[in-house]
Amino acid sequence: MLDLFQSLSHALEQFLSAISANFWLSFWFIFAIAAGEAVFILGLFVPSTPVLLLAGGLIAAGKLPFWSIYLAAVLGAVVGDAISYSVGYALKDRIKAIWPFRNYRDEIARGEAFFARHGGKSVFIGRFIPAVKAVVPGIAGMFGMDYRKFSLINITSAFAWAAAHILPGMLLSAWLESVGLDFEAVILVAMLVVIALFLLIHFHRPILLFVAPALGPFGRTLQTRWRGDQTPASRPPSP
Repeated sequence: MLDLFQSLSHALEQFLSAISANFWLSFWFIFAIAAGEAVFILGLFVPSTPVLLLAGGLIAAGKLPFWSIYLAAVLGAVVGDAISYSVGYALKDRIKAIWPFRNYRDEIARGEAFFARHGGKSVFIGRFIPAVKAVVPGIAGMFGMDYRKFSLINITSAFAWAAAHILPGMLLSAWLESVGLDFEAVILVAMLVVIALFLLIHFHRPILLFVAPALGPFGRTLQTRWRGDQTPASRPPSP
């Protein structure tokens, strides 16, 4: 598995290095990655984090221009969220019965709960949470969030999100170079972190129940509460 991640990170680095010689090709690639990750449901399968971290490394190495790549990431994130909002606004609850979205009803339900809990702030917060960011903008459209308010949050969060991915790549690249390490190590760690966050978000209950015995009283409380939630409610007697 480790060899696979190393191969993927090396291939990604080679690809970005190859297209860095062409300004527009690199610009539109970063735009597509940022937009794709924000599109409703599709974003679940687009790994922007390792791509943008590596882009930051190439910027630090002088192979890519900072402002152009940063702007491409911002614009892509804004457009992707706008597409998701439009899809949710147009389809409303019917989206749960339409292919391929009907195959992701659990993700949509989690997005609805997240939006109901945080309101408009969920558009900003959700952009930084794997799996959630591919769903929340569409949920905002489904719930009829005011488009002007959505757009303001969408744009401001896109600037913060792009900076939070590209700048660490630049800093890590400079630090790794100073200690003689390969930047591929950062991409490998980034992929592992993304996978770990995805698993934690989707399988947090079984994971926490597994480690609950080691958590003492808190773990026993979790076991009692969550296992009680999983007990089917008894049906009332037939009249």
